[in-house]
Amino acid sequence: MPKGVIVDEEAVMAGYADVRDDESETKFLMLTYQDENTKIGVSKSGADYSEVLTDLGGEEGESLRAYVYLRVVTGDEMSKRHKFVLLTWCGPSVPALKKAKMSLEKTLVKNLMRSFAVEIQASELEEMALDNIMDLVRKSGGANYGPGK
Repeated sequence: MPKGVIVDEEAVMAGYADVRDDESETKFLMLTYQDENTKIGVSKSGADYSEVLTDLGGEEGESLRAYVYLRVVTGDEMSKRHKFVLLTWCGPSVPALKKAKMSLEKTLVKNLMRSFAVEIQASELEEMALDNIMDLVRKSGGANYGPGK
């Protein structure tokens, strides 16, 4: 375990379960570094993923490090299903040492959020766009048997 960084496991697991719950409207869980970079905790959760993009696209997003767990619906006309994505955001202004530490600290997050179809690491907002994410999820799913267009 990386020294000095803890994860607020109780809050993260509650948020993770909420995103995974088919009956819940919660579509995302966003974790950020808190308490002077000593804790990874829940920053926000909700039904509108555009809130995440707003946060990451703002001035603070330039130097923000975050993990986002996202539920999306994919499939074709014959079959719709939920898929989960783990996104790692490292803003373009994050210092090199913090970027390096993040690769180790991500294991703490992945130990809690184990179930996802696609993992994306991004430092540009375009990489976090929902269209980009859905393309990667579709590609990871294999064959698509819908009638096509």
